[in-house]
Amino acid sequence: MIRRCLAAARGRHRDGQAVAQVPQYTWDHEARAEAAMLEITWPGWSVLYGTGSRLFHAFATWPTPEPVLLCDRTVEGLKAQMREAETTALLHRWALTSGSATIGHF
Repeated sequence: MIRRCLAAARGRHRDGQAVAQVPQYTWDHEARAEAAMLEITWPGWSVLYGTGSRLFHAFATWPTPEPVLLCDRTVEGLKAQMREAETTALLHRWALTSGSATIGHF
């Protein structure tokens, strides 16, 4: 069993010493803002920026046969992958609904 002590004050501390406050930082402001803007401008996608991985992540929020997760180091690269995934999904959906999946079978 893991026990956690809930301290009254947050910060760095050692037994017998006073609590030292730790400044809180938000990392990569620009990249996080770009991810938020991308999520607003691309409906059907949830876009995040990983401060640890330094990658942009996009999750498709529309129904798909398999989960769609895309990652890239740049916003432009992620946009290209998102376009490709949407095109592939549309073509796949069109092939299933139009009966053109049987093309090539005589």
